[in-house]
Amino acid sequence: MSIPGMSQHSGSQGQQAPMPGWGTTGTGGSWSGASGAGGYPSPSSSFGTASSGASGTAPPTTAFSSASGLGGFGDPVTPRRRRRFRFGWLGALLPILFVAFMVLGVPRIAMSSTSSSELLPVGAFTQVDGRDVVLMPYEADGVWIWDDVFQIRLAAVDVVAGEPIWDVQLNEDLIGAAGVIAAGSQYLYVVTDYGLEIRSVADGHRVAGPDDIDGLGADYIASYGAYGYDANLNAIVLITSLGEYRTLPVDGVTATPSDAPTVNAWQSSLFADSSGAWMYLDSDWNETTDSVIVGENRFDYGPLSPGVPGGIVRLTGPNGTVELPGPVYNGAFLLEVTKTPAGLLSPEQRAQMSTSSDQSYLSYAPAGGAGGFVLLQSTETANGSEYRLDVLDAATGEVVGSTPMGDEATRVMTAPGGTTVVVASSEEFYADSFVLIAPDGTVRLVEVGVPDLLGRRA
Repeated sequence: MSIPGMSQHSGSQGQQAPMPGWGTTGTGGSWSGASGAGGYPSPSSSFGTASSGASGTAPPTTAFSSASGLGGFGDPVTPRRRRRFRFGWLGALLPILFVAFMVLGVPRIAMSSTSSSELLPVGAFTQVDGRDVVLMPYEADGVWIWDDVFQIRLAAVDVVAGEPIWDVQLNEDLIGAAGVIAAGSQYLYVVTDYGLEIRSVADGHRVAGPDDIDGLGADYIASYGAYGYDANLNAIVLITSLGEYRTLPVDGVTATPSDAPTVNAWQSSLFADSSGAWMYLDSDWNETTDSVIVGENRFDYGPLSPGVPGGIVRLTGPNGTVELPGPVYNGAFLLEVTKTPAGLLSPEQRAQMSTSSDQSYLSYAPAGGAGGFVLLQSTETANGSEYRLDVLDAATGEVVGSTPMGDEATRVMTAPGGTTVVVASSEEFYADSFVLIAPDGTVRLVEVGVPDLLGRRA
């Protein structure tokens, strides 16, 4: 029998070389079975070595002999085991983790853009590791699933680098207000409508308060207006629930009874039932003006002409009057406001006080004036609500720096190193922001309270 494409050989033919590509490491022994059974070639074909045809004669060793290590048919061959990765308990946990992520993680990430903050404009300056730092409280809200939805927090920001150093939580809700009324080299003093807290300057952790301050304890008052800072003493003065006055030196943790001069100075300025509104710069605290004087130069903002939108800034100095490029829409110059309790006023300041119910003296200075600048606030367009800030050289009127602010400025403060901090908010960012103006006029917008992907601010 012949099969097309295959040659037949006589039974006396010797051992044949293996087919190309077949070697001693193949996958089987020699063919066996009846000649031509099942359509296979007879043992005398070129796929194996033919015997001489005599019965009882063993065939010679083939190229696929057991010497190869694989063995022939009927010889045991050790199977190779395939390694398989077994999930075990992890395999059972993966579906649970996936469901948890879909239920908790996805809504958290999707809702992160709704998080927002509002800066509270009562901060203070201190130093951390030799760097000037502004301590800025703010209200934070969001829709996080396992974090507090509403918080009052406190951030410490390097005013030179514009980078946060630490950010801690104060209250677990937005009830009341918060402000840093003083800060030393070791401790800072923050007041909310829950009372006074003493915190570490280094990392913001709570050291004491409101009900475990030495010398105060359970006699504390949960009211912002019950606490004030005495610059002459460099101390916190407070009133207790018993109507007694105590003094707590800055960088101290123990309150002691106030002496008679201190009581006389503060008895008309501390109130046990006063709300946190005391600290805000409201409509009675004018933070802007139409004209300022810095050195020998006077800056005025006025209309271009009757009925024409926008105005112009005029600089008047020893060399005459010049008009700066315009028009400027809804322009005003920023002021730095200082509030002094009535008991600490000089006779001259007391004579200038108004007869209003506010028993504090407000003093004003051109914002940035100490560094030789004038700060001009305006809107981008005549009908716009987006504000911008321009930093003008007080000597020439040249714009040396500019930045969008979003909303109007609510507070201006100057750090000991000369950096000016302008508190403002911006709708373009998750968190409210403030502006840093370096002593050379460089402007930087700093975001506060921006959460990460998991909603964490610290």
